[in-house]
Amino acid sequence: MIQSLPALRRQFDSEQKQFHDFPADDPRCLQPLSLDQCKKQAKQLLKALNQGQAWSRTASHPKAESLQADQLKLADAQLIIAREQGFPSWPKLKHHVEASEMAARAIQSGRPDPLDGQLRTLHIRCGTDVMYKLAVAGFRGDFLCFADPYIQGPVPAETDRQRFIDIRSSFIANSNWRLKPQAVKDLTADYDALEQIGDYQRVCFWFEHDAYDVLVFSKLLHFLQDRTKRPEQMAFICVDHYPGVARFNGIGQLPVETMPLLWQQFTPLEEHHIEFGRQCWEAYTAPTPEALSQIVNLQAPAFPQILPALKRHIKELPWRADGLSLSERLTLQILHEQGPQDGAKLFYHWYTSVYEPLAFMGDSSYWKVLSHLVEARRPAIELVKGSSKPIDWQVSLTGFGRKLLAGEGHWQSHNDYDVWFGGVHNRTPGKLWYWDDEIGRVIQA
Repeated sequence: MIQSLPALRRQFDSEQKQFHDFPADDPRCLQPLSLDQCKKQAKQLLKALNQGQAWSRTASHPKAESLQADQLKLADAQLIIAREQGFPSWPKLKHHVEASEMAARAIQSGRPDPLDGQLRTLHIRCGTDVMYKLAVAGFRGDFLCFADPYIQGPVPAETDRQRFIDIRSSFIANSNWRLKPQAVKDLTADYDALEQIGDYQRVCFWFEHDAYDVLVFSKLLHFLQDRTKRPEQMAFICVDHYPGVARFNGIGQLPVETMPLLWQQFTPLEEHHIEFGRQCWEAYTAPTPEALSQIVNLQAPAFPQILPALKRHIKELPWRADGLSLSERLTLQILHEQGPQDGAKLFYHWYTSVYEPLAFMGDSSYWKVLSHLVEARRPAIELVKGSSKPIDWQVSLTGFGRKLLAGEGHWQSHNDYDVWFGGVHNRTPGKLWYWDDEIGRVIQA
């Protein structure tokens, strides 16, 4: 459903809503950069480098091979500090800090600039996590949450829209996320809203680098291959980091004052982006993963920002070595190395913030991973639920789980398998598609 951001701002104020803040010691928490602190760090670094210390930090300097300790200047140390923070230069770091402070002051005053006010704009995101933040930050356009979780369940190459909605809503209902009539209603409304994209002067896609976002983005790009459905202007952001954040999982974890800074990073969406997105979507929805395997091995993709997510997600196919997806194996590793624990800590801390190389799942999707490991003829974990709250769940390894980790067992040798990966219906009996990590491609065995 498309919603007005100014109306959402009024709702936010009237209901006295508040944004979630991470604890200061949480790696997902933004530690705002201080220009004075960066200057101090640069002076300390220069002193150390002149003494022949901390020389490994010069690796980020564009002239690292020719640097000499007795010839370094403060500008060299400042450039290294900027590069370590993710900026190409010291002036870029300085601009970011100053712009961040200006944005925070404008939002605190209650009178931020309407950054999107020049054109009738639709902002699209695969979740509601930034919806109120955009409203509070002063954006004046409309907002569409398009959040069909394509990372799980059947996503076949179905050309009949209503048939596709029925397939997806059945999966959502079977996952106990929503009753099917409500799922059909919600998905139909979302897909109807897509047809209104062309009514806007500009559409902006707010996405990050994980599989959940990238698969939704690919679907939208596939939709936009029809030129008659496009607005006058299109722009996107696909974020993989933010300065001052140690563990970046997504835009939603960032505070409201970062929204104007992200707005400065938007890039025009061009024809080669749309074409590559179409290819990715058709590869993901194909009945075999061979085309997707070819895409993830491209050396120079037309849309490089979305490739890391696909490289990670193809590893959700069962692996040839043990029959486990990467998420399943990481779960077993956590329980082996960190010991039995409650479900909340398992997911929110260890899996999401420590072990997972590219977090892409919400908690409800992760609970499906746990269910697959426990609801089998020969389970790999034991899950005891004290209540419906994950903090009251106790999760531990079984003997079979330990054997799988030790390379002494194979999941499909002991359990039936019936899992969808995009358009691939992997099930026994019959040959399954596996990810072979040694050769970096899919095989059927």
